[in-house]
Amino acid sequence: MNDHQVYAAVAVLVVLAMALWLSLRALRRIEQAHARQADLEAGLAAAREAQAAAEAAAREAAAEFARRQAEAEARLAGIEEQLEQLRLMEEGDGDYGRAIRMARQGATAEDLARDFGLNRGEAELIVSLHGSPGGA
Repeated sequence: MNDHQVYAAVAVLVVLAMALWLSLRALRRIEQAHARQADLEAGLAAAREAQAAAEAAAREAAAEFARRQAEAEARLAGIEEQLEQLRLMEEGDGDYGRAIRMARQGATAEDLARDFGLNRGEAELIVSLHGSPGGA
């Protein structure tokens, strides 16, 4: 073998060594990319699970809110009905209702007869039924 052949063989070996080194380097990068891809896919799966859990919690919260809103509306309707009944009672009870309230506050039969135009018997009956214990 002459010098040119030896140089050529050495050059071929150097090129092959560089090609092997570059191939190994590329292989390491590919492995790192695969590892990074696996990490990203695991993170994506976790994010999807968290999103599903958040959506389920939001649905439960919305259902609870709707239940409480319906309950509050039902209570409000009941309160409105009671207020209407009280208003109608106040309108309908006239002088007798006011006389009963006054008797509960301690008014005497004479006060009721004078203030509401009741006869003595009506005023005494109201005081005896609705009057305060210390009253007439």
